[in-house]
Amino acid sequence: MTRIGWRVLLAAALLLPLSAALAGGPKYQPRIAGPWQPLFRPEKAGNYLNDHCLYQDPKGDWHLVGITALHSPRFGTGEYWFAHGVTSSLTTPMRELDPLFKGWPDNHQKWAPHALWAGDTLHLFAGPGAIRHFSSRDGYQFEYVGIAMQNDYRFLRDTMVLKLDGGGFVLYATDLVDGKDSISAWRSRDLNSWTYYGVVFSAVKPAPVWAPLPSSACESPFVVKRDDGYYLSMTLTNQVRSTYIKSPVFFSEDPLNFGVYAAGGKGETARYVTTYAAHAPEIVKDGDKWWITTAGWPGFPRPEGCPDHLACIAPLEWKTAGGQ
Repeated sequence: MTRIGWRVLLAAALLLPLSAALAGGPKYQPRIAGPWQPLFRPEKAGNYLNDHCLYQDPKGDWHLVGITALHSPRFGTGEYWFAHGVTSSLTTPMRELDPLFKGWPDNHQKWAPHALWAGDTLHLFAGPGAIRHFSSRDGYQFEYVGIAMQNDYRFLRDTMVLKLDGGGFVLYATDLVDGKDSISAWRSRDLNSWTYYGVVFSAVKPAPVWAPLPSSACESPFVVKRDDGYYLSMTLTNQVRSTYIKSPVFFSEDPLNFGVYAAGGKGETARYVTTYAAHAPEIVKDGDKWWITTAGWPGFPRPEGCPDHLACIAPLEWKTAGGQ
């Protein structure tokens, strides 16, 4: 090879890391960093826990609110209230409180709550269909605010709200749009008035989707903000047992655009990061420690170490991409 040829190759090698950095990408690879531990199993409200949320009250105690029923459900039938547990530490199993929203404000299904604090008020949102909005000052007693939003999709569900650094909020929800399994977003300045933004993620075959059936596999969306961008996780399952505890994670610098996932197939634009072995995971930070949860229907697959009927918790680490 000529001297000029070697110079060209050397220049290309030097530019490659720079071009890769300019292209952007996830800085972190989150991973479950320890064994699953029991967190909560209801007995009064029901006999299992599925999609749920975690929050702290003003005294520092942790609460879990989640889907349950008195008998094992079929496609969510019989799930008309939430189990409610509390503990002083995420490393200590919860004690059960009275169920939340039993017969109030309606006797319809109640699925997949999400709660966050804004000032001195806790806001809780839950579907399906019409997304209800509740508020609380102490994390125990709630008031009904009203319907936050709804559309033509009867299974609109699995809400999650992210507070933006520049002000305002984004609410994500499992949706079905133009026949595609999707996650849609709404925007708000005050958590009371919401404006539909549009689809922020969709999954298409060969990913495990429901379409053309009238459901959506993009369950339990959850977005975490890190210094390099946003990490969206969801349980991407069409109820086939092999997908029930697979929750892929995707990265974007834009919290309103996570792309299209096709499991490596045609048309994919989503940036895949990793997959949690968990169902309906919630991610919370307590002090300097991160935690991840898992739950699910009775009799369905569970990650090793988490018994049936329970919500479990495990430590989560944010390793630099490619790190050990």
